[in-house]
Amino acid sequence: MALTRLLVAAAAWLTCAGAIGAQGATAGAATQLTPRSGLVVTTSTRFAPGTYRLTAPASLDSALIVVRGNDITVDMRDVVLEGLAPSADPDQARGVAIRIEGGRNVRVIGATARGYKVALMARHTRGLTLERNNFSYNWKPRLFSLVEHESLTDWLSYHKNDQDEWLRFGAGIYLADVTGGTIVENRVEQGMNGLMLVRSDSLVIRRNDFSFNSGLGIGMYRSSANEISHNRIDYNVRGYSHGFFRRGQDSAGILMFEQCHRNMIAFNSVTHGGDGLFIWAGQQTMDTGVGGVNDNMFFANDFSFAPTNGMEATFSRNDFLANRIEGSDHGLWGGYSYSSRIVGNCFIRNRIGIAIEHGQDNVVTHNAFDGAGSDSIGISLWANPIEPSDWGYPKHRDTRSRDYRITRNTFAGVNQPWSIRQTTTVDTTDNEGRTRERPCDPLALFAASGL
Repeated sequence: MALTRLLVAAAAWLTCAGAIGAQGATAGAATQLTPRSGLVVTTSTRFAPGTYRLTAPASLDSALIVVRGNDITVDMRDVVLEGLAPSADPDQARGVAIRIEGGRNVRVIGATARGYKVALMARHTRGLTLERNNFSYNWKPRLFSLVEHESLTDWLSYHKNDQDEWLRFGAGIYLADVTGGTIVENRVEQGMNGLMLVRSDSLVIRRNDFSFNSGLGIGMYRSSANEISHNRIDYNVRGYSHGFFRRGQDSAGILMFEQCHRNMIAFNSVTHGGDGLFIWAGQQTMDTGVGGVNDNMFFANDFSFAPTNGMEATFSRNDFLANRIEGSDHGLWGGYSYSSRIVGNCFIRNRIGIAIEHGQDNVVTHNAFDGAGSDSIGISLWANPIEPSDWGYPKHRDTRSRDYRITRNTFAGVNQPWSIRQTTTVDTTDNEGRTRERPCDPLALFAASGL
């Protein structure tokens, strides 16, 4: 019951944080401005509706429109900014459409910006509200994979971003060093990345649609204490050609890299991504063995139909509760995960339900594994005799595969409930095999766990 109280308290706290971020940003401008290149907005402003073909400066340190100041509402309802002709190739897009520099209680509503490298960028802002904006059809690269042949040049790497390396990939929304606020009912489709959070915290991100992008729906780097709930984050994928290759190429619905902590990810649809969820602890942890992407809660999400992993979480400690993962290669790939709880999830028709190498002190309980003829293994645990010599992590941490509690799970249509190799102290009592699984309700499974 302690976890239930935690969910209620965290939701209340995050809702309060969102309300605080929205305070002080009310529209009141009597005149309407016409968008133009080089415009700097310092007071609440209503822009004149219309479609404007305006090229942004090529440098990402500048922008078409800059917003500076406190307690500002930028009302751009029925305003369309176009950096390129709609028929132009998207890899020709350049510049930033809207840039918010610092300030408190800044609100942007109703804008449409397409044909830019980044539609909206905010830096060092406290209390940011983005509401009902459409930042679809911005920059994305040309892909070189063909129907029958994968090109390795299409693989992505998000491993470094302390110097804004992610900006080379563009974004619908790029937030750096933003604290507090709400991101609600925005849409970013048919670009490279939807929403990127960099060293940003205490945001409430709800009811957005970040789908059908070539890279990521949501990317997070050193970003903590955010709520991401009730969003559609589907079909953020590349590197898949049905019947030929299913690689994902490190695209994902939600990516969390490098020291992202205490985020609540709940009630989202995150289907058909390269990975549904992709967690990597970060280079700092790989070098020192310290930290990770820890203490995040993934509750009641749908991470189904990823060509690779429904959820991938490595070198970290997290809770995976009441999620649905169907039709992926792995339901959960959890290499080097430790002290994590995997409770009340539905693993359906994945090749392997849960795969963890070199994990410790993990709890796997009240989950349902339904192979439906295709799941080769329900749970696979193992350790390798030799670990990569260029990793600092195993030089600083105990990386034995050990100390699991695997109890009160059900297995149906699975060729092998579990495969356990080079792993010590595993409790596998009170699991149940069934000839046919019942319809799987992850919330009911989680409720039965008593957590």
